[in-house]
Amino acid sequence: MSEAVLPGATPAALRPAWRERLSRGVQARTDDLRLALATLSGHKLRSFLTLLGIVIGVFTVVAMMALLDGLQRSLSKTMGQLGANVFQIQKWPNFNFGPLSAEVLARKKITVAQALALRDALPEAKQVGPELWENAKEMSVPGNIDQGVQVVGGTPEFFTNSNLAVATGRTYNEGEALDGARVVVIGAAVVDTLFPGQDPIGQRVRLGRLDLQVIGTLERQGGIPLDGNPDNVAAIPISLFGEIYGTSRSINVSVMAKEHGEMAKVQDLAISAFRRIRGLSAQQENDFEVFSNDSARAMFDDLAGKVNLVMFVICGFSLLVGGIGVMNIMLVAVAERTREIGLRKALGARRSRILAQFVIEAVVLAFCGGVIGVLLGYGMAAVGRFAMDVPATVPPWAVALSLGVSGGIGLLFGIYPAARASRLDPAVALRDE
Repeated sequence: MSEAVLPGATPAALRPAWRERLSRGVQARTDDLRLALATLSGHKLRSFLTLLGIVIGVFTVVAMMALLDGLQRSLSKTMGQLGANVFQIQKWPNFNFGPLSAEVLARKKITVAQALALRDALPEAKQVGPELWENAKEMSVPGNIDQGVQVVGGTPEFFTNSNLAVATGRTYNEGEALDGARVVVIGAAVVDTLFPGQDPIGQRVRLGRLDLQVIGTLERQGGIPLDGNPDNVAAIPISLFGEIYGTSRSINVSVMAKEHGEMAKVQDLAISAFRRIRGLSAQQENDFEVFSNDSARAMFDDLAGKVNLVMFVICGFSLLVGGIGVMNIMLVAVAERTREIGLRKALGARRSRILAQFVIEAVVLAFCGGVIGVLLGYGMAAVGRFAMDVPATVPPWAVALSLGVSGGIGLLFGIYPAARASRLDPAVALRDE
């Protein structure tokens, strides 16, 4: 009785032939890959110089994606100085590229009196507080000096508006803030520098020409590359700040909404109230800026998008140059190995086998350039983490995209030399010297 064969099943007699064809195909591609690696290793310098365009393009993609990812995560960590549900009114744009316009330069300063007037005019806000900043100031105690302190003068609202929690001691109160009490609250890095292994509460520090008493310390935050190191902060009463550094500068006003869903409403009310306080007519534009976490994110995303666009254009040219280099080296390889190609065809090698050999060689060549570029990109990410304090991490999609594009470049620019090699006449090729 004959054995029934199910529809769609492979007959047993055909299975060995199918497996044999698959085995031969895998063996052929393995031989092509081994031959490609041997050829590249035999011309190391020439191969590396050919890959420079691909290496530069892939390195740029991976390194920039890692650095932008790190900066974005740093920005999202605490968004500079602002806490949750907080926006800030200030004289100058928080981010500016190029010279300021004449209208911006002509703006009048924002004063403490105007900030306190906004507090009274905005009962919808949870709290309103003015603040001023000075960077890279010297604070000292006998035997220790910290020359990179960020000094901030503010009211008690500064700490919650800036999302800075007290670790030990206390903050100054409203009376101390407005009366200029000689007190200071210091960050963790300042404690490490001035009071290593000691309790700073109640001790004296010197800031400028004044001796101040430490009444509190702040919880350790961790450095933020976009905005300095919040652990290196020294917060003093805003009136004391004016006494030390003068009262000629414009202040910033931080406003906290009661709930996150009320941010937009409170911001609109704050703008309207502050326009009245500043004496602006309906026809005049705002002579102040409003900055928030959302606006910072939008600004950074817009900047990152423009950087990505420029970066991809540069990478495109680099990869184009690299692809032309791959094509050139493969054409040279075909010319150098004409007799080898003729001999293989005379011995029975099919045109498809010759084509596959040179295409795989071009893809391997370009892929190696992609691997080198990725490794250099990881190196730049490590430099960003340890030298620039940027938590740079290479996104997996950037690695996959870079290696895929580099391999695709090899495939695209390797087809013509491979096709040219596969079309060689064996008799003519064997006569080549």
